Amino acid sequence: MNKLHNILIIILIMCFSLFAYSCASNKTTANKDLRALSANRLIREVEDNSFTYNEFQTKFSAKVKTEDANLSLKGQLRMKNDSIVWLSVALPVGLEVVRAMITHDSVFVINRTEKTYMKESIKHFKQLPSPIADLKFIQAILVGNDITLKNGDKYHSEIVGELYKLQTINEINKMLYVQPENFRIRKCDLQEISENGRKLELNYDNFERFDGKLLPTNINLSISEKPEFNISISYSNVLINTEQDYKFSVPKKFDRVK
Repeated sequence: MNKLHNILIIILIMCFSLFAYSCASNKTTANKDLRALSANRLIREVEDNSFTYNEFQTKFSAKVKTEDANLSLKGQLRMKNDSIVWLSVALPVGLEVVRAMITHDSVFVINRTEKTYMKESIKHFKQLPSPIADLKFIQAILVGNDITLKNGDKYHSEIVGELYKLQTINEINKMLYVQPENFRIRKCDLQEISENGRKLELNYDNFERFDGKLLPTNINLSISEKPEFNISISYSNVLINTEQDYKFSVPKKFDRVK
């Protein structure tokens, strides 16, 4: 399998077993002009201002950096809420090289350059136990939402610089940084609680309003675990609640790989 296919698999695995970057050493002083909010109040505001949709489509450009690759990609992302994620990835010249689809129970990937395809259960990617390893979680991080705020964890809230911060420590040390002007998530840091816990960081930027809700059109994801990985994604031509096509068929001559 080529590097592009391997990179896509890395992205899928990370989405299914997300543990992230901790910045507990950040000692930015609080903004005295912000009014302190309780954790419960802040959670309600974040949930009330989450990005909602029935169907979602966007074109995207992406820059991927790993220890042995540096790629520029483009493509299309389509999602039906709580149902499907559909992804088409192309090189800058425009030819589709990879198509992927994720449902509640399966992951499908077509590699057109290698004339191969993969079909696996989602459980195949759950390499570590995690309550957030599912389709809903993947869809949430792609639009800057957090669906885990009501899973019973106890949160602490404080003001850090110009942002509100929510933190909980359970199986994962999790920190959310929230914009006070609109209660959208600016940054999500998580870290697996273990000696060599995996660390990952999500950053959201360039928010634009669609159907009255704010969507981050720039997303940056980095992971410090070996192999180190970073992907920056920019959305364009976003369509909300327009009926989409989720065609996915494997050519007969393609070979299945695992």
